Amino acid sequence: MGRKGLFIGIILVVCLAPLCFGQLREGKSPDNREENPNTLSLFLSPAFEIPIGSSSEYFDLGGSALIGLEYGFTSNPVLFAGGGIRYNFAPIKAERSVSLVGAEGIGGMYFYLLPRLAAKVYGSGGYYYGFFNDAMELSSNNFFASGGLGLSYVVTPSLNLYLNGSYAYFMGLRLHEMNVSLGVSYYLTGLDKRKKSLQGPATILPEYLEGYKKPEPGRGIELSGLDLQEVFPVFFKYYDDHPVGKVTLRNKEGGSVSSIKVGFLIRQYMDAAKQCPAPSELAGGESKEIELFSLFTDKVLDITEGTKVTAEVQLEYFMNDEWYRDVQTATLRMYDRNAMTWDDDRKAAAFVTAKDPKVLALAKNVAGMVRERGSRSVNANLRTAMAIHNALDLYGLHYVVDPRTPYKEFSKKSKAIDFLQFPRQSLEYKAGDCDDLSILYCSLLEAAGIETAFITVPGHILMAFSTDIPEGDASRHFSHTEDLLLKFGKIWIPVEVTERSGGFLKAWQEGAGQWREYEQKKQAAFYPLHEAWNQYEPVGLPGGNADLRLPEDEKIVGSFQEEMLKFIDREIYPMVAELEEDIKKSGGSHVKRNKLGILYAKYGLLDKAEAEFAKVLDELEYVPSLVNMGNIHYFNEEWDKALAFYDRALKREPSNATVLLSVARTYHQMEDYALAKKTYDKLRKIDSGLAKRYAYIDMSGATTERASDITKIKEEVLWIEE
Repeated sequence: MGRKGLFIGIILVVCLAPLCFGQLREGKSPDNREENPNTLSLFLSPAFEIPIGSSSEYFDLGGSALIGLEYGFTSNPVLFAGGGIRYNFAPIKAERSVSLVGAEGIGGMYFYLLPRLAAKVYGSGGYYYGFFNDAMELSSNNFFASGGLGLSYVVTPSLNLYLNGSYAYFMGLRLHEMNVSLGVSYYLTGLDKRKKSLQGPATILPEYLEGYKKPEPGRGIELSGLDLQEVFPVFFKYYDDHPVGKVTLRNKEGGSVSSIKVGFLIRQYMDAAKQCPAPSELAGGESKEIELFSLFTDKVLDITEGTKVTAEVQLEYFMNDEWYRDVQTATLRMYDRNAMTWDDDRKAAAFVTAKDPKVLALAKNVAGMVRERGSRSVNANLRTAMAIHNALDLYGLHYVVDPRTPYKEFSKKSKAIDFLQFPRQSLEYKAGDCDDLSILYCSLLEAAGIETAFITVPGHILMAFSTDIPEGDASRHFSHTEDLLLKFGKIWIPVEVTERSGGFLKAWQEGAGQWREYEQKKQAAFYPLHEAWNQYEPVGLPGGNADLRLPEDEKIVGSFQEEMLKFIDREIYPMVAELEEDIKKSGGSHVKRNKLGILYAKYGLLDKAEAEFAKVLDELEYVPSLVNMGNIHYFNEEWDKALAFYDRALKREPSNATVLLSVARTYHQMEDYALAKKTYDKLRKIDSGLAKRYAYIDMSGATTERASDITKIKEEVLWIEE
């Protein structure tokens, strides 16, 4: 037969064999999902050819093209075989070029990573003829082989794009090259299966009814008892694993029916039918109730007025060697995006959208304004909550009872439809009911990183936020522990958000009073938002931006500082009164007066603290008051003044570890690292444990700048009581 006949024979075998395979029985399933995984495609693959190794000394960058047929005969992974005709153009550095024409067989597999994306591994081999292009004389003929990897993307059921990279070796020419190709495949068969695969596993879509039969009346499986609930858009994520209704499947046949699949679809608001749990088989006469689930898109949040939609229950099954499909439709009520019922108080958590742009803008801006203001002895969460609450007052937020759906009435009726505002809406309206304002305040605090909770009492809802302080430390941080909630091992502060005229402290007291009253009656419920979100995920309102006209910074900061002073006065008044009484009884005890100064200083009342320390120092060089007076100047970054008081204390007690540490820290802040180290070395000999905690003093200035983790230690103030 000769080489020419062998060449033609290879082409016929590798190109026509897939066509023969394609005539195999296609199976019984009209959608080809399981019974018929076979596909046949025509492909074209142009490529760049890059000579490698010793071949690069003789050949330049070239190109190639491969056209052929490919037959796939499994599902996933898809095993395939095929063949094609190849043409290669290979430039030679001696100003000549070679054309290679050949036929090859191909085999490999696809691994589908996603419905549209697959990884590919393959190998091929064949026979080629090579010709010099300038003389058309035979240069070589021999076998070649290649292997490679690639990615394939499904554009449409008929069309794939792919990117391959491979290695090829042409014997005779001893040509080694790398191949990079971008190709296309056009599918001739197996389109129904590919349509199905693009919808994910076992998706039911009525567009592909070809090949299915509709059961005759009284035959097959009957759909009955379809019962659908109303749908609330704000809970659209909830319905993915909580049923929106139910339907009964009843086998009207004497024998069993198999391969049963049930889907639920609302076309306007779902991308595809949701497959629902159903028995794969029903015996003759058997019936089964099926729960229906729905995976809505966020398009449901565009519903501003309640509406009715058509819902479909889709059924398919295999019976008597045939596939059957049935569809039952019903009307379903969808409420507007602000609607909900109070059968579960935790549902309000879905409205707490801490990531809304307007919510983030207000919360982050206000939190940033007050982060470094106020006494650091006051809990950081409390400071932020106080500032945001008063900023809302300045913003003009009002408590307004919704006359259509007042919470007091609707909370008593578990099935009554209530109207709740999203936080952005409350900011835009500058008003809301108790539920709306609680949702808004929780959202703002969550946006600032503060954990919150809902509190419900008969006819009312309020909120609380966590201080992150362990409940065992309540008396150490707060003098009015009766106004605190101790829940889940932490201290929480209740806030009556409808109190908009008396500032944060009044809202706190009102909230604490309601909690005490109804908690004693066992009529108060506490719902942490993070737990409620496990059931009712927050849903962002579509659209919107961060544009928000906040009050002036000076007004927000001023209001915060006034409220902070009220809180501090309330907190320390009993302790101040007790110390002043002790000072009076003791005839001006310098120990008690020094403690009073420390009390003022810890709460940021530095002027009052300085006055008390000065009274002591007017009478004697009392080391604790000398150090504490230096601390006030240290806190104000007045290093020279601080050092003057520390030096006076050091003269009195040269081996006092706290005094040595204060001096060393001050020298370090003044960037006099030599004196800082000298003093620190003395401290290390006296109290190695204390020295170790402040080891940054022993570093150079350049090293310290990189040690950001020690910032808090550097800012600590070491008060000495006696």
